[in-house]
Amino acid sequence: MIVDVPASYHNGAGGISFADGHAEIHKWLDPRTKPPITGIYMQSSVQSSPGNVDMQYLSLHASIRDQ
Repeated sequence: MIVDVPASYHNGAGGISFADGHAEIHKWLDPRTKPPITGIYMQSSVQSSPGNVDMQYLSLHASIRDQ
């Protein structure tokens, strides 16, 4: 779950910076990750999205792996 969802502009992509100093540009693939801009603050930012490939990407790239 993301509290502040990525913007739906920038051609559906966003830059992510990591604690180790590197950065990546990721194209968001699941429409639930980037809801359309409606002017309503945080309208749908706290909803679960099971099977969301973008959440899987973030989990694999921004989490500590078990040792």
